[in-house]
Formats: sequence, C-alpha cells, structure tokens
Amino acid sequence: MLPTYYYLSNFQLMLEGVARRYGDLLDEVELGFIDTFSALTPDAQCLLVRLISRKGPWFCKAQLNYSEIEGVPGAISELCKKSLICYEQPDESWLLHKSTKTELSQALAETSQALIETNEPSVREGALSEERGIDAYKMQKDIKRLKKSELIQYAQAEGLLPQLLSKLAPEEYWFRLSPQAVYRRFELLYFERMSQSLSQFILADLGIHNFEVYSTSIASRSFNTRVEIEGLYSLSSLYEEFEEGGLSGRPSDISIEKFDSFCQMLTELPDFSKETANEKLNRMTQGLWLMAARQLERLGHFERALALYGNTERPPSRERRARCLNKLGRDDEALGLVELMLAEPLEESERLVARRLQKSLHRSLGREAPKPWQGEFDTFKLECQRTATDESLEGEESNAQRVEQCAARHLSTMQGEPLRLCVEVENRLFCSLFGLAFWDIIFADVRGAFANPYQSRPSDMYQSEFYPRRKQAIDKRLAAVAAGDTQMIMEHFHQKRGITNDWVHWPLFEELSFDDLGLESAQCRDKDQTPLLLQLALTAFSGAFLAKLFRHMLFDLRYYRAGFPDLICFHITAERPATELLATENQATDDGAPSLAHNRVTAELIEVKGPGDALRDNQTIWLDWFNRNGVKASVCYLSWLDLH
Repeated sequence: MLPTYYYLSNFQLMLEGVARRYGDLLDEVELGFIDTFSALTPDAQCLLVRLISRKGPWFCKAQLNYSEIEGVPGAISELCKKSLICYEQPDESWLLHKSTKTELSQALAETSQALIETNEPSVREGALSEERGIDAYKMQKDIKRLKKSELIQYAQAEGLLPQLLSKLAPEEYWFRLSPQAVYRRFELLYFERMSQSLSQFILADLGIHNFEVYSTSIASRSFNTRVEIEGLYSLSSLYEEFEEGGLSGRPSDISIEKFDSFCQMLTELPDFSKETANEKLNRMTQGLWLMAARQLERLGHFERALALYGNTERPPSRERRARCLNKLGRDDEALGLVELMLAEPLEESERLVARRLQKSLHRSLGREAPKPWQGEFDTFKLECQRTATDESLEGEESNAQRVEQCAARHLSTMQGEPLRLCVEVENRLFCSLFGLAFWDIIFADVRGAFANPYQSRPSDMYQSEFYPRRKQAIDKRLAAVAAGDTQMIMEHFHQKRGITNDWVHWPLFEELSFDDLGLESAQCRDKDQTPLLLQLALTAFSGAFLAKLFRHMLFDLRYYRAGFPDLICFHITAERPATELLATENQATDDGAPSLAHNRVTAELIEVKGPGDALRDNQTIWLDWFNRNGVKASVCYLSWLDLH
C-alpha cells in the first residue's frame, strides 16, 4: 500500500532531480516555479500535484475531494494568488462532454423551473403561449427519462443552451492550470522522453519494477545548452499538437489549412544536427517529418510528401518515397531507390519491404520479376487431440497458445530419445541470453542513455547508434563469447535476478524444473540455484554460435528481438542412466545445482502454426538463419483430430 503523500514525495523528487542535473540551464520561469512550489502550504502543494495528475484541462471545485487535503477551498485560493491556477470558462463542447447526465438533468430542470416561474402570471392571464408553458411543465416531468444526448438536443432545439451552460459553469467555478505551472517542462527534463510521466514513480513504489542502478550524472545528460532545452520543448509541443490537434486521425477528418500551418512550423525548426549536434533532438525532428509526410501521402499529396520525406533518411523514409514515386508514375526512379535499399539496408525491415517493392515495380515496368526469397527450412505435420484445458481456452490469442502448448506436450512424449524436453519459449529465451550477456554494457554510462532511475533500457537501445557508441565493449564481449566464455551470462543471472531489463524475461526461468526430467532433488528447489533452462541452453548452444546470433541481432535490435521459433526441443543423452543424472555431487555446478556437464545436450527449434496461420517475415528469416548456422529449425503445421 502506498503512503498517503506518495504523489507529493514523487513530485518533489522530480523537481530535485531536475535542479541537480539541469539547474545551471533553467530559466527564470522554471526556477520561479521551484521557489513558488516550495513556499506553498502542504495542502496547496498536494492539490497542485493532484491537479497535475488529473486529466484536464479544466477542473471544478465540486469534483475535488481528497481526504488528505483538509482545506480544498483554501488551497484553491492560495494557488490562484500564486498564479498557478486561473479561473476560466471551459469550451462549450468540452463542458457538455464532461458533464454527467445527472448534472445536465439538474441544470435543465432548474432552467425549466425558472421558465415556468417567470411565465406563470402570464399563463394565468392567458397572455403566454400555452404551448411553451406546457412544454416547460412536460420537460420538468420527463427530464429524468431522457438520455444525455437527448438532454443536449432538447436544450439546443429550445434555445436553452446559454442558460444551461451558465448553470454548469457559474463564475469562478471552473479553473485550469496557468502558464506559470510549468510542470510539463520538468517531466520532459527529468525523463528526457515523452513516453514517461509521473505515473512511472508509482510502478516503482508498488514494487512492480525493480530498476538497475546506473549513472544519471550531469556529465551524461542529453542537453547541455539552453538552446537544446528550448528545442526539446518546441519539439514536444509539436508532437502534442499533431496527436491532440486532430492531425493524426483519418484523412477525411483533417483540415488541410491546419495541416499546412503545422508543416510551416516544422520548416521553421532549427537544424539540430548542425546547430547543436544533438542526436536526440535530431531524431525527434526526423520523427515529426515522417509523421507529417505520411499524412500528406494519405491525403494524396504525393509530391509534397516526397519533399518532406526527403528531409530524413531514417526508415521508413526511403520506402515511403519509393511508394510515392510509384503513385506518381515514376517507377524507374522508385526502382533505383529500392535497389539502393537492397544493396545498403539501414535495418532489416527496409530489406524486406524492398524485396516486395522490387517485385511489384518490375511487373509495373514489364520486366521479369526476381524470384521471391523464401528461406530454407523443413516442415512437418502434426495431428493432436484437444484436451479439456485446450477446449476451455477461447479467442485468437488463446488459440495460438493452446496450439503451441499442445505441440510441446506431444513432442515431449515422442519416443526415440533417452530424454526429450520441449519448452515453449518463443522470443523470451534468446532475448534473455542477449540481455544477460551484455547486461553491464547495456547499462553502461553513455551520454544521453539514462535520464532517470526508472529505465529498463538506455534511450538509444533500438536506435542505429546503440552499437557504434559501444562498439569497443561489445566487440570485446562478442570475442569472449565466441571463444567459449559464457560465464558472464551465468554471473549476470545470479547478480541481477529480478531487476528490470527490457531484454530479460525472468519468469521464463521458473517455468521449467528438474522435475520435468522425471527426476526430483530437494537441492534443486533453491531459487539461488542455476535454473535448468539456462543450463540446457548454455550446454546446447556453443559460445561461437551465440556470438554469431548476438552479432546478427545487433544489426537491428528492434526487428530481431521478435520472430524466434515458438518451441525449443532439448535432446539429452546421458552417459549414465537417467536415474543417476542427479545422483552424484561431482555433477553439480559451483552453486550446488545439478550439472549437465556430463551429458550431451542438443537442441532444435520449432515454429508451430495452427489451421489458417501463416509465417511472418521475421519468422522466416530466423528459421533460415538457424538452419544456415547449424541449428535445426522447422515448421510444425498442427491440425486437430476430428473425433466426431
């Protein structure tokens, strides 16, 4: 359970962190906010942080009720005097959308009652239109039966909307955070990324995430001048404008005038790659160009889209340019760009899409299309009978799960091997081995990699700069692994167990025990022991193989972290009878766990496809890669036995 004032403590930690790391670059507004916030009473501090955590932009007194804040009205008054909030009438559409049916009903009832009371004397004298008087009485009677949308329609039809809005938003009732409450700037500087906010603290407070300890010193910060900080603010505002300003939706909903204004703001941005040499700002700018160009492409403005795509080489820029050229009938130019992508791909996804585009463009130009690449791997069929557990699972995801689990059960019981253990691992095993092998390098002190204590990976983990910036350390580790030194994988497993790492799936290693080999050992149940799956993997795959695998992944970490086969089948050939596999102490590792050192372990990988399921590109690539590098990988097409 969280402490009462957890949110206030977290907010203060954020302010302190920014002041410590960026204090020399903060402007008067930001320094003034820190001073003003520090001088507030506890109630006012709590209320401000509560408002920051709520979805606005407008708030009303009646909706603010926090047990730990004794005087909400006094806190509101204090925040107003300090210019941290300001009274403001909400937009009409926002107010009607946010108001509840109960609030609308009550406001309309009061409006109708006022209308009746105003006109009653005239009704008695016969001077008022009977129809209007009857409508008011009827509305007051039937108002509770109407839906929210019907209440609004009635108010609009009867010309009562102004009175209704005045009831919903009386003077000094609604307010919003003022421009002086620059908390968003502190979030951006503390996290150095738009995808994280104050909610990240809560996950850590609840123990959901346990983060690695790494450097967030001034020397490793991402921004070193005020110009760079202003660039961060400007770019973040443009991202918010694009997402929240109606520019990211369907083309039919986009105002081209508003979009033109957005593009004009883009052209006025500084060239951060030249003026500041700040890679983070440069990538943010390129992301905006890509987003804007993609919408222009959807709107059918292919020439304009081409111009915007030309501002960056970042994928998928070249792909989209080729598609625009194709739409404009300039297929020769498009094919030239595609062939460049094939010759010098910036990432694996570029290579794959270029293959498809090449085929399509050859057809458009009347040329013979190149043969499609399909990879080399075996396939086999498997018929299984549904179990009661399989029948109880529903939905597409559950269907895939039961197909894989059923195949694993069936393949584990096949005869012909002394011990055959088939485990469902998909992407988790090889990603975990990668994360364990390079743990210390992943969390090394590199400028701009870590901004706050709540990161499961460096900020450039999936960028093309990750490997070049750590090339010396990574190449040294790859050489050690290739030479057979995989000890650091085991060491990192024991030293870092339970710490959040974007690559390591800790629960995977708890899914398999020595009992699954048909053997029991009390000493195997200690959680400090090396788990069976890790032992099997490091015995089955040589260091030379793992080094090749990791180097292949490093070309495009985002793409290659997925697509691995669903199952891994270990074949264990014991030099002694199975009953003696765990029997002697000299077959134990240094940590006391049973060892597989005296047993031959090999592995094969299997992708399972149920009825109607097809291979994805990344799955085909991995199946082919494993076979070309000495590990059997195949596709199992599973079907259900029809017992009726």
